[in-house]
Amino acid sequence: MEVKDQSSKPFFSGVFMQVVFKYRKHLTIIGILAIILSAIFSAPFFITPLYKSEVILYPTASKSISKALLSKTFGNTKDILEFGEEEQTEQMLQVLNSNKIRDRVIIKYNLLEHYNISPDSRYKMTNLYKNYESNFRFRRTEYMAVQIIVYDKDAQMAADMANDIAELVDSTINRMQKEVAVRAFKIVETEYLSLKDEVHLKEDSLTVLREFGVHDYESQSEMFNRQLAIEMAKGNRDGVKRLEERLEILAKYGGPYVSIRDALEHDKKQLSEIKAKYDEAKVDATENLPHKFIVSNAYKAEKKSYPIRWLIVVVATFSVLFLAIIVFGANEVFSGRISLEIKKKSLSAGFNRKTIFDEVRQENRPQPLAEEKQDIIDPPTQKIIEIEERISVIEANTTRQNQSSGPIKEKKVSLVQKEKSVSEGEFKNTEMDNFFNSSNLLNLVNKWKYHLLIIVGIAALLAAIFSGPTFITPMYKSYAVVYPANVEPYSEESETEQMLQIMGSQDITDSVIKKFDLPRHYEIDPNYKYFRTVLLYEYNQNVKISKTPFESVLIEVFDKDPDTARLMVNAILNFYDHKVSRLHKDKYVEVVDMYSNQLEFKRQNLDSLKQIMFELGTEYGLFEYEFQSQEIMRGYLKTLTGSGADRVNTSEVKRLLENMEQKSGQLIEVVQMIQDESRAYVEVKIDYEMALRFIASDMTYSNIVTYPYVADKKSYPIRWLIVVVVSIAAFVFALLTILFIEKRKLNA
Repeated sequence: MEVKDQSSKPFFSGVFMQVVFKYRKHLTIIGILAIILSAIFSAPFFITPLYKSEVILYPTASKSISKALLSKTFGNTKDILEFGEEEQTEQMLQVLNSNKIRDRVIIKYNLLEHYNISPDSRYKMTNLYKNYESNFRFRRTEYMAVQIIVYDKDAQMAADMANDIAELVDSTINRMQKEVAVRAFKIVETEYLSLKDEVHLKEDSLTVLREFGVHDYESQSEMFNRQLAIEMAKGNRDGVKRLEERLEILAKYGGPYVSIRDALEHDKKQLSEIKAKYDEAKVDATENLPHKFIVSNAYKAEKKSYPIRWLIVVVATFSVLFLAIIVFGANEVFSGRISLEIKKKSLSAGFNRKTIFDEVRQENRPQPLAEEKQDIIDPPTQKIIEIEERISVIEANTTRQNQSSGPIKEKKVSLVQKEKSVSEGEFKNTEMDNFFNSSNLLNLVNKWKYHLLIIVGIAALLAAIFSGPTFITPMYKSYAVVYPANVEPYSEESETEQMLQIMGSQDITDSVIKKFDLPRHYEIDPNYKYFRTVLLYEYNQNVKISKTPFESVLIEVFDKDPDTARLMVNAILNFYDHKVSRLHKDKYVEVVDMYSNQLEFKRQNLDSLKQIMFELGTEYGLFEYEFQSQEIMRGYLKTLTGSGADRVNTSEVKRLLENMEQKSGQLIEVVQMIQDESRAYVEVKIDYEMALRFIASDMTYSNIVTYPYVADKKSYPIRWLIVVVVSIAAFVFALLTILFIEKRKLNA
């Protein structure tokens, strides 16, 4: 295959094959060496083999023991034996990625020593966490299950760690839930015991009233009135007097008795409901249930999973061969033995498409190696000479052919001049186009290689210097992953989005700024005109709060002091709890004030109604409409039977009858109103006490999945990345400058 037959073809079909054919022996030797060396260096002596173990499990659908086992609400709970859906899978993945499981595995298996990390190393924790993250992987399968994958140099240890992580899921989730469940249990327990004490207090109050002789207001009222009528019929004044005294006591304490009795009835119903919640909360706080279904346990692997030696050998061999071909090809181009220039076709359409430049292009291809010893003329100069010679030939031929024709001669001379100018312009444009092709760029890099090396070296050195701690303050990162708890969304947003909004609120930002004195910490002058803007900008640059793919919230804080970074994360969490608590309590204070006013109003109504009832009993002798009216009518009609029926006190019966006629409607109304107001008072009081309980409670509103820790290695700046980017940018800028200089020379 000749060189001039390949130089005009595309790289991979022409020059590439030419280089392969020419250096086939070298490439064969390089390929064999690559195979041998990659096989050697992928052996266990150089790369530690890792064994893989995996566990596949499903999360459960229900997370609450009480709701799964004790709740009687239809359709409000999920079956305890039901597999979890996407939400439960994402939550389990977040728990698996938490530092709670990571730290327990690290401690149990002493991974610091197992990974050969020196305890005195400056970045021991960073290196330990990186090793952990590379060897422990958690992912969701296409069947919505959770896959736990562990790599380790010890096959049995890999299986043990995978199985232990699966077991730690239950204890970790239970521990997180217990933090909330125990607090909830204490709140319900306080309310339950408080209501239980109130029930005992009301029962004691009824006992005292019973000591005064009020046992059952309705039945006693009926019996006293009936007996009063009998005694009045007998004319037994002593008996009537004793009954009136009894009725006075009944009138005095009957209202409180009814109120306390009805309140006690409602309290007992409420106590029964709270008792059920108390039992549920107690179960949640003291008992545990598994939160997973294990589909496949991990076992000791018999064959290593990493490295895959044949794949390393294949990739290394092909990579080395490709790099060698590139190097050999570049060497051929730089030495001038191969030309990659691509010429444009001539713009002139004359000479039946076989123009001067077609011939020049055909003849200007590289010659066989035997001719390389001849004197070499600069290719652009050689082309100009050839073009001028051919134009001279054309002019001579044109002169001889047009001696007999004046107009035709002038026309052809004009055509020759035009062709000459077009040819020169085309040549110049062709040279400019070829100036930017890959061959000329490589030639240009080769020509200016020392300048470029110096420029890139200086840029890398300056980047390394100016990215050091003297010029760029190193920043350490601390972070936490949390889920919202004990909150409900205000509108259509999720609880996670609500947490993001609250954590990003201005008062939390101001609280963090004030607590850590960030203006001084960030070295911002308070007298600066744009002090507030700069301060908030620095805060937002260093504090990042975002939502993870698992619907949790990630809080990241960057700071020059690693301890301050961790403390700021904890402060944001604490301020979030305080803000949510304040938001809730502010609303409950309004509710308490409203219920307090209602209770006061209903208490006044009850007092006024009791006073009216007392007046009806003492002044008019009216206590209970239904039974008194029956006895009064029997006495008035003289239908009493038994001894003394003929001695009815007609005047007293007539007086009671007149009082009943005048005040019966009021009596019925007052009795009904007392009962209604008593029930309403109890209901409002229950709501009032519930609101007071929330005000007095001390709750947290987040479940911390990953706690912040003190970083031992900076996260910013990444010096090697800065050096690489600056070096590449310097190289590109220098190359563009060189291209501009060369273009100016060519135009000149």
